[in-house]
Amino acid sequence: MKGAEGMATESEAWTGTLEALVESHLKSDGIGTMSADNPLSSGAADEEVHEVISQIVQKFNTVSDMMDKKPKMIAKSAYTLGDQVEMLPCSENSDILVFVQASGQVTTGGRSTMTFFIGGPTDGAAVFVTMADAKTGEILCQMRLQTPAEFIHNVESAFGQHLDEELVNMNIGSARKNAKARGH
Repeated sequence: MKGAEGMATESEAWTGTLEALVESHLKSDGIGTMSADNPLSSGAADEEVHEVISQIVQKFNTVSDMMDKKPKMIAKSAYTLGDQVEMLPCSENSDILVFVQASGQVTTGGRSTMTFFIGGPTDGAAVFVTMADAKTGEILCQMRLQTPAEFIHNVESAFGQHLDEELVNMNIGSARKNAKARGH
């Protein structure tokens, strides 16, 4: 048996696929998207934009840890990224910021066999889609999508329907109308 191995190449590919999945589902619900690192017409240098993004991501990681411990506090507007989000060039033309986080585990064939007989870790992944107000930084919602199934090669089948259901539950964009059209 092998110990834990990093899957850097697969992780990078999966990251891009997840971002594209969330973006495509938001767009299909009538929500326009733009990248936070696009300087637009702000006149900000790429370096300045990336510094602000880095600071906001650092603050988000801190807040994310608190949200994991007390997720019900999101509904009580207990978490914020601060007014610093207004410094993002995209903030002027945006209503929300969307953060996509994920973690997953894939077991080897030998580990899967051992898990079958004596228990232990199994394949699975969790995706967290968090939305924050682009002007105030207040965390508005967090969607938790989990799957124990094959998730690396077909992200759409692993998370797509669950993401659509969460968007419908939150009444985001035209999600309700699109869900009815899709038969959900």
